Amino acid sequence: MGLRMSINDYVDSIESIAREALGTAKATECCPIHRDVVIRRFDDDAERLAYAIATNILRQRDEMFMREDVMSAIKDELVSLSDECAECSKD
Repeated sequence: MGLRMSINDYVDSIESIAREALGTAKATECCPIHRDVVIRRFDDDAERLAYAIATNILRQRDEMFMREDVMSAIKDELVSLSDECAECSKD
């Protein structure tokens, strides 16, 4: 990558790739009622697949230098998510 990236753009890119991989692998899903709430499915196979998908995305973009940060972002995202919608729990 020849251009310099700001730290904010770098973090946004890492988080975007992590979310894309998790969603593509179906490790996460949106609440059917509250579309802005992401729910963890707790599917070990899907979560493993998300790591592989993220690696493939990075290879395709020639951004493997971001791999460690993206793997950490996937883990952080999974840890932060619940298996139920917080908004539905309030209802």
